[in-house]
Amino acid sequence: MEFFFTVPPAITFGPGCSKKVGEVVNQLGYKNVFVVYDAGVKAAGIVDPIVEALKAANLNVVEYDKVLANPPIECVEEGATLARNAGSEIVVAIGGGSAMDTAKCVNVLLSNPSPLTLYEGVNNVKNRTNPLIAIPTTAGTGSEVTTMAIITDEANKRKFAVHGQYVGAAIALVDPELTLGLPPFITATTGVDALTHAIEAYISKMNMIPADVMALKAIELIIKNLPEATKNGKNLEARSNMMLGSLMAGIAFTNAMVTLAHSIAHPLGARCNTAHGLANACVLPYVVEFNVPAVPQRIKDIGVAMGLPVQNLSDGDAAKAVVEALIALNKELGIPSLEGAKVPKDILPTIAEDVMKEPPTFFNPRECTPEEVLAILNKAY
Repeated sequence: MEFFFTVPPAITFGPGCSKKVGEVVNQLGYKNVFVVYDAGVKAAGIVDPIVEALKAANLNVVEYDKVLANPPIECVEEGATLARNAGSEIVVAIGGGSAMDTAKCVNVLLSNPSPLTLYEGVNNVKNRTNPLIAIPTTAGTGSEVTTMAIITDEANKRKFAVHGQYVGAAIALVDPELTLGLPPFITATTGVDALTHAIEAYISKMNMIPADVMALKAIELIIKNLPEATKNGKNLEARSNMMLGSLMAGIAFTNAMVTLAHSIAHPLGARCNTAHGLANACVLPYVVEFNVPAVPQRIKDIGVAMGLPVQNLSDGDAAKAVVEALIALNKELGIPSLEGAKVPKDILPTIAEDVMKEPPTFFNPRECTPEEVLAILNKAY
């Protein structure tokens, strides 16, 4: 047995812990803080208490609020220029995956020269970065514990990863209270994004025992709590369990990687601006179905983690039950088809070709052709 397992950042978990951010920065010995978030998080009233906590700790704060969904290179470069000009020493990310990815790459560019494309791939960031503090506001991306960022190259209609030991956060303040006001649809799509991370980490060619443990527990937590968190957003216990499930799924997939659903979601985001969680949710059941011949026992294990009565079923029947349960979950949560997500049907063959160039395709347990990917897309449409 051999594997490489990355231990995640220092994690503080619990209601209200985000307000400790000023104390954390002071303990690290920095004074000039660059805070990254999007306008929606600001409008939701989440940002101001965190910024006030920083200022109350006698820290100098510069804010960047221009984060966009599927963040483009230009957004990162603009933020990095502002941070450099302000003499910022430490970055605090507040938000979902887009804010986290933007902040990670801004932090990279504070210690490494532009352009960001120099660091595409794995371990191409050569200069050590200052500590990044991640404060997630959704239970979905797990980005607070991953060592990668996904950025959109709009000029070439593609996404690329910046991945490595100097990319991830050093500290995560995981505060479930920050998710209490999330709208139901965002709760649902980000929650299924987290579920996708856990499932894909478990079926990946790179699966390993430490990641397996995290992935299966994440699946259990998400399946038990996502419907309730979507229906009753003020249920702090459900929100806390979703945050924990998302975090554990993040630890799983930053080590075991993701697979075909993400290979599809990336070009959907780059070409159609489909939200990442929504794209994953639309295709997840059909990606699992496609992979049954390669990993039937692992998909049965997923069924057990989901609480389905599959222990005494054949592998094939168990896998069928898992796929049906995932389709039913999407329906219960109000997640649309790709057609309902306003993906043009005529772009599906292009998406299928794009998938062949996406790195997660390499980790999928079953090899695929563009024609097979197109069949998956048509099922999800």
